[in-house]
Amino acid sequence: LDFVSHIRNNPLSFFMKAGNLLMSRSKSLLVAMSIVLSACASMQQTPAPADKTPALAPAATPIAATGKDGELAPADEIDKIISDANPVLAEMSGVDENGEKVPLQIPIEINRKVAEWINFFTVRDRERTQRSLERGEPMREQIQHLLKDNDVPPELFYLAMIESGFVSQAKSRAKAVGVWQFMRDTGRNYGLTVNSQIDERRNWIKATEAAASYLKDLNNVFGSWYLALASYNAGEHRIVRSIMRGKTRDFWALAEAGLLPRETLNYVPKFLAAHIVSKNYKKYGFVLNQDPDALKWEDYDTVSVPSGARLSDIASATGVSLDILKQWNADLIRGYTPYSKTGSVDIYVPKTLVNKVEENRLAIERIKRVKLGAPERRAFASLEDTDGSYNVYVVRGGDSLYTIARHLKVSVRTLMKINGLHHRKIHPGQRLRYYGDSVSAHISKPRQVASVSGEKHHHRRKKHHEQE
Repeated sequence: LDFVSHIRNNPLSFFMKAGNLLMSRSKSLLVAMSIVLSACASMQQTPAPADKTPALAPAATPIAATGKDGELAPADEIDKIISDANPVLAEMSGVDENGEKVPLQIPIEINRKVAEWINFFTVRDRERTQRSLERGEPMREQIQHLLKDNDVPPELFYLAMIESGFVSQAKSRAKAVGVWQFMRDTGRNYGLTVNSQIDERRNWIKATEAAASYLKDLNNVFGSWYLALASYNAGEHRIVRSIMRGKTRDFWALAEAGLLPRETLNYVPKFLAAHIVSKNYKKYGFVLNQDPDALKWEDYDTVSVPSGARLSDIASATGVSLDILKQWNADLIRGYTPYSKTGSVDIYVPKTLVNKVEENRLAIERIKRVKLGAPERRAFASLEDTDGSYNVYVVRGGDSLYTIARHLKVSVRTLMKINGLHHRKIHPGQRLRYYGDSVSAHISKPRQVASVSGEKHHHRRKKHHEQE
């Protein structure tokens, strides 16, 4: 009770301290946020979150209609968009497993801000909207199926439209990548491998599963899909601070009070507008062209292939088009499969081609593997010691116990205890033992992981001393 009382009296201070302690553990931080928000529930003046409102709410909390770059749409035009949208919204619904209509899990509201974004998609940026719709439609069924399987609303599909326009190779100025625009660290926290050989943010299948998990966590914390979307854009820390200052978990109230960044203030209305326009594209005059050369996304499955095999060699051995292999495995940024201890990895192919791959299994097993350079050998080396009881990390310049512990996903105290360290001073070339799986997939700088080979390790230390 004293603990909860302290949180209520000093919510922002407590949250910031907890955030600093848990920064390296995204999911743990989300749990901390949930505790803080629950403990502070009594201080909220507007207890009902935004998505508890009716699915059709004309002119809910009007906000000045500003669009891209602050341009204002004519008031009469916005009024007409709202009027025209009402019958469209009345017909919008979800579909259950039996094909029956059900209410949308993320409610659709129409206000002047949403209307401005409808105007943006249908008038001012119509050509780009057309391209996004044509890219997204072939993968819509697959992505929505993945979202349903991960227990999140299938309408989150339209979030990918405003994030990337459904471009798998999209990369923002902030270095967010892929259809779901994951930052590197966030992607890793949700199971995506990002290193010099593979970037799973570029694979929309794997990235969709990660995005579903992340959005589900955010909704569990904030109890509102609108705030979950806002935090997907601005970050959990920023939204919690806004909630603390505004003393409400109503997205529209936070927006009206000016407690959200400008981009985030527009983000939820933009999502709602994208959903409305995309779901009713014919009513807004869009015609999706069936380009025979466009990417086609059908039912898919995985097949086992050798690790370290070039996609071009797999194509030659199986008769499957290299373009198809690249299309379905965009995460293999070097053009060959990543290395694994088992000697094999799974790749995606259309279901219609699975038998074709299996029929050429002998040819696949004969594929010559790519020779690794020194950095790649270190990145994918087995870190098991000769007796297999522990793994080894070789310290390099600039390392600290704290940064190493974060990379290896262990605590500093555990690392010190295993290695018999009585202080935190370490030096380049020092070998630190730890227990657990190889971390090559979690380390962005390959030279941080060295081969356990004594000869190679000795050569590296000698080179280091020569540089000194």
